[in-house]
Amino acid sequence: MHLVKKRILKAAYKTGLFTPFHYFGNGGALVLMYHRFSNSERDGFVSEKEFAGHLRYLEKHCTVISLDELADAVRSGGGLPSNAVVITIDDGYRDAFEIAYPLLRSFGFAATMYVVTDFVDGRIWLWTDLMRYVLLNTVQKEIQVKIKECEVSAVLDSESKKIETAAKVNGLLKKMPDEERVLEIARLADSLSVTIPELPTEDFAPISWNEAREMDSNGLAIESHTVSHPILTRVSSDRLGVELQESRAKLETELGRRIRHFCYPNGSYDIAVRDAVPIGGYSTAVTTNYGFCGENSNIFEIKRIDAQPLIENFAQTVSGFETLRGRIGI
Repeated sequence: MHLVKKRILKAAYKTGLFTPFHYFGNGGALVLMYHRFSNSERDGFVSEKEFAGHLRYLEKHCTVISLDELADAVRSGGGLPSNAVVITIDDGYRDAFEIAYPLLRSFGFAATMYVVTDFVDGRIWLWTDLMRYVLLNTVQKEIQVKIKECEVSAVLDSESKKIETAAKVNGLLKKMPDEERVLEIARLADSLSVTIPELPTEDFAPISWNEAREMDSNGLAIESHTVSHPILTRVSSDRLGVELQESRAKLETELGRRIRHFCYPNGSYDIAVRDAVPIGGYSTAVTTNYGFCGENSNIFEIKRIDAQPLIENFAQTVSGFETLRGRIGI
């Protein structure tokens, strides 16, 4: 059944079925969310070929605008261009500089990348990568992980299975306070006989500040994703203030301009976190909540849609087809 659905979706894209939905009205601008890029097809990544296909699709069917333009339109009520799209990239991995940035420049598209400042400083791993590293490097073929009252069992017979299992474990770790999560990851690594390097390996490496400045000067604006990428709903109010304000201050020092925009790590926020963002000096914040951004949207709860690698899946969501289908319940 899954294979049949994939074939139907591919045929729908090739016959142009999704194109008319661009004109039905989707309720505002689409804010696309990317994370990782690769030279070839790989689970959890958007390949160079796939990303180029996405940009060609946007060039043909949409109007790519900057995050500043979106924010100003929502604040002023001045209206958005038809089929407006904003491109965002989370975290600050080096593959964004190596793969996404040259393609964005070649199309002349503005975009925004939210970076974790201690990550770019070379001080930390992104904690969500630690279990990916552990599972990709363990020699064990099966695992059974128990965290609190929850359990994850899996056969680690492929890279995709290891990445999928890491995501499940991260989902449990996400519910823990920072200090407990650090200890739990160390325990799991030890149980799987994996030593985690002090700093990220090449596959998980960040951009440099020189690369950040180059991108920021050429259309790929660098904005804030905190200092250390914690789950903000699980930190103290003092720590929340530090994560918001020190990341903004660091970026402003390195880039020599005002930082306006913020991204909630892992999409986690509540009213207290949301209300702290403007106090921290920001004009907008993006979530991982699914949907389009309309003129009446809360500027500190901007919805986004994850950019699916396959062009047929990408077209389905970007066209508004998926949103319309959800609204009419089919």
